[in-house]
This record gives sequence, structure tokens and C-alpha cells, in this order.
Amino acid sequence: MTRFQVPDGLRGRLITPKPAWARTGEPVTDPVLWITDDLLRDQEAGRLWADLLTRHRESGLWPLLLGNGGDHVTPWHAGDLAPVPSSWADELDVEGELSKTWGKERVFWRQFEEEPPPFDEWPGLARAGEQGPDPDRRAFELATTPSGIRRLLTGTDHSPFLGLVPARDGAETIIAVGWSSAAGGARATVVLRSWQERFGVRLCSLGPDTLNVTVAWPPRTLEHARHVAVEHYAFCPDLRQDNDFEEYAAEIVDAPVWSFWWD
Repeated sequence: MTRFQVPDGLRGRLITPKPAWARTGEPVTDPVLWITDDLLRDQEAGRLWADLLTRHRESGLWPLLLGNGGDHVTPWHAGDLAPVPSSWADELDVEGELSKTWGKERVFWRQFEEEPPPFDEWPGLARAGEQGPDPDRRAFELATTPSGIRRLLTGTDHSPFLGLVPARDGAETIIAVGWSSAAGGARATVVLRSWQERFGVRLCSLGPDTLNVTVAWPPRTLEHARHVAVEHYAFCPDLRQDNDFEEYAAEIVDAPVWSFWWD
């Protein structure tokens, strides 16, 4: 069991999932998360997350800014978590998962949207971004920027809690902590694992139904961004509710953070 090494001066607790949330037939009896008791201030949140990210390889603990949706009662503190073995994600094929959802989205698009769906068929996975800065270093720089930490890293104006999860990387963190959203924990893990390799993403925050990552190698052209946007819409179909596809594609050109939410 990983030893939880927590920052000095922070009050928090270890969280073991409720037995009723067990997904494998046997309840999880070891803690899967350490979380602060109190919300963090804006600059404190970014600084702590960045510092803990640099220690991940040594500690084995992935830091997360955990959203509360504006409510102090959270699934994190309540133990409403459903961790499953990492092998569940290993059994999934990222292109198969995304193409399946995209196929359903195109049918909806043709039925209910005035504009035609982009790409007549599933275009395949987008090519990798042009490699540049080290992803961990880029995430550190974004998290320690002078202002706008909450909005940048969490996608909301609500102060976050700080969490620590025993995991090999950000992608595994999702399945290890038992994040239960419409995205599906194993599915989200396999998608993020692919994005880590191709776009240098780093998971920075989770809410009950939100997910945010920093991006070291984003698409640099609109053509590339349109291809990446297909993956985003397949991963998170609710993006369609608030975004025109072409406008969204333009927004993720050079974007340092990608934000997703499920209704």
C-alpha cells in the first residue's frame, strides 16, 4: 500500500470507498484518496498542485484539484467512489471507444442539427501534437501563473479541495480513485492515456462530472484542431450543447487546457 505523504500544514483525511459502491464484487478496504478538509485559496491551489506534481515519481501520489460544484458536500469526502482494477482500462481500445460514440453522435447530428456533421466517417485518431515543452514542466508553469488558477485548471470559479491518489500517472488516477461520471472511469482512463502520449496532457482536476487537463502539445492549426475536436466530442458528447463545432475547433488551437463536463 502506498504511504500517503501529505503536505505540512494541511488538514485532511483518508477516504475508503463505501462498500455499496463496490464494482468488483468485493469492497475496497484500503484508502484510495487523501483529501483536504478545507477548500484551498486560489494561488495556494495552483502552487500546491504544481509542487506535488514534481514529487509524483518519488511519492507515487498523483495530485488533483477536486471540485465541489459549489457544495461543500462532495462525493470525495462521502466515499462515493467506485475504483476498479487498471486492467479494466487495459482491455479497452481507445479508437474503438471513440469511434463507437462518434457514430452515435453523427446519427443525432443528422436528425436534430441544422448543420451537417463534420467528417462523413470516423476520421481515425488525430495525429500527435508537435512535441515541445516537457508536459510536467508545462503543467507546472500553468499552475503557478499569477492569476486565474481556479478558472484555468478547474474550469469553474469555485475553490477546490486538494487530493492525492496512488497512481502511476494522471490517466490511471481516474480509475484508481473510482471517479464515477457519465464518462466511465475505465473509458476515461484509456482516452487520457492516449492523449498523454500524443498531446502531453496532464490531469489537473476532477469534479463530480467535470475533468480538466493541461496540454503541452496542442494542435497548432485549425485543420488539426478539427480532427482533435472530433475526439473531444466523442469523449464528451455534452460539448455539443454549448459549442458550435467549428468555433470549438478554433478555440482549442494552441489551448493550454482542455475542459470537459457531463450533464
